[in-house]
Amino acid sequence: MDDTARTPAAGNGWSNGSVASAGVATLVLSAVAELDRQVERGSFFTQAVLQRGFARIEQTETLLTRLVDVLAARGVVEPEELGFALARPPESPTPDDEYDELPPAEPGESGVGWPTVALRVDDPEAEPTGVAVDCDARMHICRAVCCKLKFPLNCEEVDSGTVKWDLGHPYVIRHESTGYCTHNDTATHGCRIYNDRPMVCRRYSCAGDTRIWTDFEGMVLNQAWIDEHLGARDLHVAAVVPSMEERLS
Repeated sequence: MDDTARTPAAGNGWSNGSVASAGVATLVLSAVAELDRQVERGSFFTQAVLQRGFARIEQTETLLTRLVDVLAARGVVEPEELGFALARPPESPTPDDEYDELPPAEPGESGVGWPTVALRVDDPEAEPTGVAVDCDARMHICRAVCCKLKFPLNCEEVDSGTVKWDLGHPYVIRHESTGYCTHNDTATHGCRIYNDRPMVCRRYSCAGDTRIWTDFEGMVLNQAWIDEHLGARDLHVAAVVPSMEERLS
């Protein structure tokens, strides 16, 4: 048998195998990078929640100490009976004392604040909002920018395990570092879990959503709002995220 005749085939086989191996390696590295990002985000969320808890404990302790001060000054209680040390002499508190207020809860769009644990409760009688939209006809313009909006999942969607949620913001739908939903196909911008997509996505219509379009009929995007709110950035400490549900309320 002529060895030279087998060489090209063998060479092509090796080459194809190398390309396939490189492709698999790229996919593995991408998956590992996304897992690493999610673990990091989960760590930030845990730290933020703990920090908030400690801050509230400290504020509660301060208010309790001041309350005992006031009650002791009026002869209502004896701090020693409570095993409580006075923060200041009992004669100093007056009715005009001003106490620091607890910090207000973070603002949120449709209740999506950070760091919080958010679960959505759907109205079973709710109907789709807005008019039906031909997404395929607009995809070359909008590039599925609505898939950069965020919203909490409901209990059924979380339990199903099909829709992924963000470890850095339970149970908000997960987004990649590009800003897109993790289920958005980067090549076509279609949904990879379309048949199992969340109810919010099923009900949403971009028609009339002025965050997305300045001119819906003319297909003119509100690029200024999109660039400001939906850029490719990680959410680690932002208090508010743009919510798809805001359009539905």
